[in-house]
Amino acid sequence: MQAMWTATAVPELARQGLTGDRLHSRILHYWGISESALAEKVQPFFELADPTVAPYASKGQVRLRLTTRGQTPEAAAAILGPVESQILALTGEHCFGRDEDTLTSVVARHLMERRETLAVAESCTGGGLGQALTVLPGSSAYFVGGAIAYSNAVKVQVLGVNPDTLSRHGAVSGPVAAEMALGARQRFGSDWAIAITGVAGPGGGTPEKPVGTAWIGLAGADGVQTHLETLGDRRGRDWVRQTSVTAALDRLRRRLVPPSESPS
Repeated sequence: MQAMWTATAVPELARQGLTGDRLHSRILHYWGISESALAEKVQPFFELADPTVAPYASKGQVRLRLTTRGQTPEAAAAILGPVESQILALTGEHCFGRDEDTLTSVVARHLMERRETLAVAESCTGGGLGQALTVLPGSSAYFVGGAIAYSNAVKVQVLGVNPDTLSRHGAVSGPVAAEMALGARQRFGSDWAIAITGVAGPGGGTPEKPVGTAWIGLAGADGVQTHLETLGDRRGRDWVRQTSVTAALDRLRRRLVPPSESPS
């Protein structure tokens, strides 16, 4: 039916002048900013008649959809482009891509452009980060491998985490995330390494480290950084794990892409 519609129906409708303008949309993808905060930044654009601008949120990500009518993609781009540029001037650091982009595809593209590789060390995400990075064909060009290190013994023996660091700070901590990332980078010989350690729940939380606490370590040639993600426990274990993975990918994306070049 799709082939018949494209080859027969659309040309006939166009010949009769019945097709008119078509809807054209541009999607901007965001991470690290809430729907309400993004809406506040771009509120004046919601009042536009052409193009229309509307926000959508799903699983922690926020999208802005810009829509206009035009007979050709080029005509639509002439309307969408200036508004997109103005929006990105206000929100660019949080925008990771357009249209069909995903955080994985953006990270993969930049790693391959830089001819750099990535390894992972995972605790609470149980391989979810590695799975996200290998969903694309050809992922071996940038992803070298990883370790799922749930026990402290594996963190020490495989990743080289100092036992004293574990004793002083606990497995879910910035210093341990940093040493996991550094260890993975060294063990796997990669340019970059991401580590995640956290409390996914439903149990295991403490007043100091409640369920939903996740530490991300990101090691590269320029050193190691750690980031605390406080994700809460209202949406369950899978939410914490999936959001930790997405947050980790975005942290790497921000290291790979200078702010002046966002979105990818």
